[in-house]
Amino acid sequence: MWRPTDPPWRLQNTPGEGALWLSWLVRLRWVALFAQAVTLAFVFKMLHGVGVIAAWFTIMAALGVANAWAVRQLEHGTPNAILAHLLLDVIALTVFFTIGGGPDNPFTPLYLIHIAMAAVMLPPGHSGLLAASVLACYSMLFAFHLPLHYERHSLPEGVLLRFGQWIAFMITSVSIAAFVVGIAATLRRRKEQLLEARDRTARTDRLRSVGTLAAGAAHELNTPLSTISLRIRRVGRRHDDADTSRDVEVMRAQLERCTSIVRRLLVGAGDPDAADIERRPLATLVEEAVRMWSRGATLDVKIDDTSHGVVVELPRIAFQQALINLLENAREAQEAASAFEPLELRILHELDLAVVEVADRGCGLPPEADQVGEPFFTTKPTGTGLGVFVARQVADGAGGGLQLLPRARGTVARWWFPEVPRRSA
Repeated sequence: MWRPTDPPWRLQNTPGEGALWLSWLVRLRWVALFAQAVTLAFVFKMLHGVGVIAAWFTIMAALGVANAWAVRQLEHGTPNAILAHLLLDVIALTVFFTIGGGPDNPFTPLYLIHIAMAAVMLPPGHSGLLAASVLACYSMLFAFHLPLHYERHSLPEGVLLRFGQWIAFMITSVSIAAFVVGIAATLRRRKEQLLEARDRTARTDRLRSVGTLAAGAAHELNTPLSTISLRIRRVGRRHDDADTSRDVEVMRAQLERCTSIVRRLLVGAGDPDAADIERRPLATLVEEAVRMWSRGATLDVKIDDTSHGVVVELPRIAFQQALINLLENAREAQEAASAFEPLELRILHELDLAVVEVADRGCGLPPEADQVGEPFFTTKPTGTGLGVFVARQVADGAGGGLQLLPRARGTVARWWFPEVPRRSA
């Protein structure tokens, strides 16, 4: 849970967040190594002998190795790892300043870059430890350092100091500005992600409310439907003349239809007792759904030769209702485009997947194609925004998926499920 004392970037704990911070450190360190090389070339004559120069080269080599190692470890960017890299940079800077003039070195403001980075990247405890380490290292420079020999340089001491201060100010300003701009952009993206997540949660909550209402209504309807069923059977036994028998059959058929609707409501609401998961050939389930879908539209059904025996394990009612929804969407898309070609329904077998494709010759995918499939999002004036969503839920629940693909004219709804082995006799 977010607390007022937490840094703002901790509003959302993204798995790649540590890698992002570590990549910033890697880039900054390469820039620092280049700057150190330029500085060494500039102050070479002012250092204390070969040993000091060798120490300078050793620290630069160690930082280069650490950077190469960090590039390979970006996915392990934990707060402790980031703190370790920042402390290594602070120690390296301290060594450079110790052999290069101590607190009089004009580049000591570079410490501030690491404090700023720690404040943004790390939790309060880690950033406080880094700040205390920087203060201790800077304080140590007053007691332990080697002075620079300005007299060995061709330029006057005052000119060298002013030039060094200007360079240090420029590096510090540009580095902090670039870092803050990058972090601000990251935070803006995080805010957008958070708003999108809130919208998805709100839509899911609305869907859950509708499901709860539907489940309640379905359970309430079960009792009167059971009573009507008993009465119909009683009437059928008492009156066996032809007219009454025909009326009883009509009532039974309509009652069965009502019962089926109630079961679909329960399945859609997530009732586990109503989710009649069956292991059956996919072609059989599809053919039953096609027979149930009677809208007068011409349907071209093609079953791949290798898919006849493909078995899937699915909630039968939910699958067939979702397929009917996809067929209905395709029919409406073609009507809107004044296309009169037959709808295309394909059953395919690809590796270990059973695939159902519903293709139309409509107007194609809308500009908001990325939102199609989210609950209550619809591009139709009278749509509910649940047809594609339910189909995707059925596929996800079985370990499959649903994808809407564009074609030369129209859209293909590609629906796939994992194949399961047949039960042995």
